[in-house]
Amino acid sequence: MPAAAPRSLRYFLRASLACLLCWSLAAPAAEFVNFGGVSRHFERDLGLNEFNPGIGYEKDLNDDLSWSAGVFKNSLRRAAFYGTVDYAIWHPAEGWRLGGTVGLSTGYHHAAIVPLVMPFLEWRVSKVGVQAYVIPTIKPYVDGAVVLQFKWRID
Repeated sequence: MPAAAPRSLRYFLRASLACLLCWSLAAPAAEFVNFGGVSRHFERDLGLNEFNPGIGYEKDLNDDLSWSAGVFKNSLRRAAFYGTVDYAIWHPAEGWRLGGTVGLSTGYHHAAIVPLVMPFLEWRVSKVGVQAYVIPTIKPYVDGAVVLQFKWRID
């Protein structure tokens, strides 16, 4: 990767976050505190941490789009910071969303920042919600898992 890439990546991330912030302030939408949860790894013999406490903030931009940022103790027992955008492509029933997540995370093997692309299934009712992600295995960077995250609506 060229030497200028990390600087340009930082500028891109800052500009993206600024756009998301401005966009999210423009319209009323649901807000959540997310609590790190649990994971179940596909490779059972790696000795990975499957209790992943953490905290984050999530804001809906509309019924289909939301963004979030936070920190949690990852499966390598390290602090991991993340920023993601969720896009729900299907609402099969009241309170249910199915879609995809893209973002960035820190704290994993062989890379300071790891890109995230994963499907999710979410259920929300009243003030609570549960979101399940499927993290794909990307060797040597990330060991795949199914992750549950819990959320509390604060708006």
